[in-house]
Amino acid sequence: MPLSWERADVEYVRILYLAATTMESEVERALSLLLESGGPFDYIEVRDLAAPVVPLVPRLTLLGVPDLKVYDALLVGGIR
Repeated sequence: MPLSWERADVEYVRILYLAATTMESEVERALSLLLESGGPFDYIEVRDLAAPVVPLVPRLTLLGVPDLKVYDALLVGGIR
């Protein structure tokens, strides 16, 4: 079933908002892929293709307590 003009307008605005609030280049890439496929698409498909990959954050382990006097000495030029 084709989208009505009103529904198409809503989808268009949602896709624009997605581009404005995320990585515009990812939304552009998703739109290009969907347009090349030639079929109909909607906001959900664009959003799913443009979803950012959540990076893995490495776990850091501190060995002991940092000596802040070393940092303070750097600020005043005491360590060479």
